[in-house]
Amino acid sequence: MIALKPQVMRMLLLTLLGACAFLLPAQNIDIQSEDDKPLEERLIYSRQNTFKVALHSQGLGLGFKIGKIKTVNLTRNWFGEAVSLRSLKEIKTITISQYTTRPFVYGKLNYAYVLRFGFGEDRLIYGKPYWGGVETRWTYSVGASLALLKPYYYYVIGYQPTASGDYVETIEEHTFEPGLNILGRAAFTKGFLETKVSPGVNASAGLSFEVGKSRTRAQSIDVEVKAECFPLGISIMDSERNRRFFLTFMLSYNFGSRFNKY
Repeated sequence: MIALKPQVMRMLLLTLLGACAFLLPAQNIDIQSEDDKPLEERLIYSRQNTFKVALHSQGLGLGFKIGKIKTVNLTRNWFGEAVSLRSLKEIKTITISQYTTRPFVYGKLNYAYVLRFGFGEDRLIYGKPYWGGVETRWTYSVGASLALLKPYYYYVIGYQPTASGDYVETIEEHTFEPGLNILGRAAFTKGFLETKVSPGVNASAGLSFEVGKSRTRAQSIDVEVKAECFPLGISIMDSERNRRFFLTFMLSYNFGSRFNKY
């Protein structure tokens, strides 16, 4: 045991010197890098406004957040977004005929788009290290939803009687009914004046990963799960009429700015 003491002491001294050699330059770099930053990079901001583009499990979306930074750990937001909403049962098909037709979804009743508005908070989990990296926050929100349902029209083959008592083949625009002889999807503009609305509520929770390098620029990637309920129901497909509850998973890219309001 006595013979090992000098070796242990030498190892301890080398470890201590190595730690000092590593820590002192790191501290100098940190202080120097903060001093070299422009004033706008060292200020603490009270406002944060962002826009987002999103992909979710049943469609696409766009949105915005108007945020108030209460503390380093807490930001409160008012948000708004518009998303498309598809059924997971939608399958595109095409009819081969002498007519030029568009692909269509058999059994589809409506195009569905949802407008959402509400309030939420972002809370800090892990702060960004002094040298950069990723800041992690958990987010949650509640709000109101308004679904817009525009009828989905098909081109179908119909038969009109003639004066001679015969029938002539025609092409008509028609919403879905079982047994229709469908040629393809009609123009998207057909049925705008027949759009209906269905109010609802929504709630979400998720994680936000801040990846921006500048304090004045907000830049994050968010993942969240959103639950939504429409008491009057939404009918997208004939096989799922008046569906009331939806659960979607969303991935979004958010970008914007931080500033002070004087």
